[in-house]
Formats: sequence, structure tokens, C-alpha cells
Amino acid sequence: MEKLQLGYVKGNDIMTKICVITTVHQAYDGRIYHKQCKSLKKAGYEVTLLAPKPDKQIKDDGINLIPIEKPKKEWKRFLHTFTVFKQAKQTNADLYHFHDPELLPVGVLLRLFTRKPVIFDVHEHYPNAIMSKKYLKNWLKNPVRIAYEVIEKISLPILSGIIYTTEEVGERYRKYTSCKIENYPLPEMFPPTSRVNKKDAYLLYLGGITAIRGIEELIEGFSHVSKNKPEAKLLFVGSFESNSFEEKIHKKIKGLGIKDKVEFKGKVPYQEIEKYLSGATIGIIPYLPVPNHLVCLPNKLFEYMAAGVAVIASDFPHYRKVVESSNSGLLVNPERPQSISKAMLTLLENESLAKEMGENGEVAFSNTYNWRSEEEKLFSFYEKLLKK
Repeated sequence: MEKLQLGYVKGNDIMTKICVITTVHQAYDGRIYHKQCKSLKKAGYEVTLLAPKPDKQIKDDGINLIPIEKPKKEWKRFLHTFTVFKQAKQTNADLYHFHDPELLPVGVLLRLFTRKPVIFDVHEHYPNAIMSKKYLKNWLKNPVRIAYEVIEKISLPILSGIIYTTEEVGERYRKYTSCKIENYPLPEMFPPTSRVNKKDAYLLYLGGITAIRGIEELIEGFSHVSKNKPEAKLLFVGSFESNSFEEKIHKKIKGLGIKDKVEFKGKVPYQEIEKYLSGATIGIIPYLPVPNHLVCLPNKLFEYMAAGVAVIASDFPHYRKVVESSNSGLLVNPERPQSISKAMLTLLENESLAKEMGENGEVAFSNTYNWRSEEEKLFSFYEKLLKK
């Protein structure tokens, strides 16, 4: 850390100021707050985070949180551009790092008015993501996608740098100053002491509960498993995308007669997910093959591996590369409930195989798929931009 701080701290012991901005993600988001902001603070930066106001603010962590009101309507997020720009500019930061596509105008304004480095952190393939948005009418999706691509094309040459995940997402940003930084889990969240013999273990789905993430197919597949393994339990940790989808899922579960086999915990703080991971025997990622899923890697894949949990994942090329190279789980056709149920039964009926795959995933996480490797890339990218 001594060597790193020499590059990050200015003369006369004045710390380099960083302003991190999000209007979409929660203030204590795993990627933004617990990984990036805390790593930057540890490296010797003075970190200010502009983010939606949390229900309860964390004290004494050394990160300055400036809470902003998050619009209740999706389309109103675009109207906050000028307010967010003013708040960010007032921090007088040496580098600005924003995380949401609708903040592209904010990033451009900050770059033009401050002449300081500005980073756009790309979390997914946004044109593909737009085409999957439930709140957009079908006739509106293509115009919105085209408008976004135009705005992005105008904005990117003005910005200083781009951070992206996966090679597939990064293809769009090759000609710019960019860096691939994956959202791998924090090693300290998954201590080896949490790997205990799992009694009353359950199958776990971690993350947002949406139609395009294959929830209906997963539940149908589990209903077949329940007939052969009546002791099996399925636990969901995450929030529903809408009240209507929640009602639909509960109705489906009741109709399949598995109401007492399925439990929903809701959304939990990032620091608490390990508690549920440590009690699981199988972690499931049944995402459907929509365009955005075909180019992005979900963080939950690596969280399952970090916790020593055998994985069942959709058979997409970039998922396959991770799962097969580490021998950490089974791949399925997410559109076929029978494929999902077959994989579940294979692991439930062969405990030694599930244990072996879980252990293999844990080794791969420790050696490769953890935040420490990505943290160094973040430091180097910051140093590169601050020296320009």
C-alpha cells in the first residue's frame, strides 16, 4: 500500500479527491460502495459518494455520503441531470466516476466545466438492456435504444475513460481509453470458517426476481424435484420487479402445490448475503437468453462459487467458460423446466458431486474470481487518468 499511495496522494499531504455518482443504485451497493469506494478509501483517496438517500446511514467509515432523492418514476431520472451536476461539481473533486447511463450528460458537463478526469462505469450492454425494459412500451424501445446510442457516441469522446465488465460488453469501447474490471466478490465476505456441514440445506436463488431471469421456469422445474425429493426447499433472496409479477409467482406456486417448499426472504443488505449463501447446497442462475444476458456475467455466479456452493446456470457461452473451466456446476437450458429439474436432482442425489463442485468453485474464486485482482486494475486505471 505504501507504493500505491505515492501515486495517489498529492504534495503537502493533500489527499486526491474522488467523487463517485449514482442515481439508480442504492447508496450501499456492493459494487459501488463496498468494493470501489472502500478500496479507493483504503488506497489513500478522499471519497465522496452521491447516491440515493438510504434508510439508515453508515457512520464512521470515512466515506462522505451526499444523499440525493431518487425519483419514483423511471423517466424522471433524466430530469435530475442539472441538480446532480451541481452537487458533483461542488465537491471540487480531482476525478469523477459515474455509474448510470442517464448520467452521461452529467459526465460531459463535468468534463467540460472542470477539465478533470471523468470515468463512465458501464455495468451492462445498455442498448440490449433497453430492449428488455418492462416499463417501456414495445413501440418505444427501438427509438429509446437509438437515442441512447447517439447520446453515447457523442459523449464518449469527451469523457476521460470507461470501465466495463466482460469482453463482450467491452467490444463497444475498444477505441476509447478503457479498462475491464469485473464485479467479483470480496474475499473477506466469504471466510473459510463459514464452510460448515450444511444441515437442512436449500436451493438458493439470489438477486432480483424478474420474468426474464427465468423465475417461472425455475419454479416449474423445482415442482418436479419436489415430487422426488419432498424434503427439498427453494429459497429466494431478492425483491420482485413488480407487484403483479409477485402475485403471478405466488399463484403459480400455490397451483403447483409447493407453497410450503418455497420461501421468499426479500432484499437483504449486501453484507448479509453470505449468511444465506453459507446455508445453501445449490445456487441457481436460470436467466433466459435475452440479449443483455448473453453478454454479461452475473455477480451471483461468483458469489455462489465464493461460498463453496455448487452452481446450476444457464448454458450461455461466457457462463460456460467459467463453470466448465472451474468444474463448479452444471449448465442447463433455462427455457426448459425439465433441464433445470434434471440438474437439481443430479446434485441433490449425488451429495459428493455437489460438494466437489462447490469446493472447486471456491478454489477458483480464491485464485482468480475475487475483488483483489480487480482492485489493482482500478488503482492503475485511476493513476493513469490522474497523471494525464
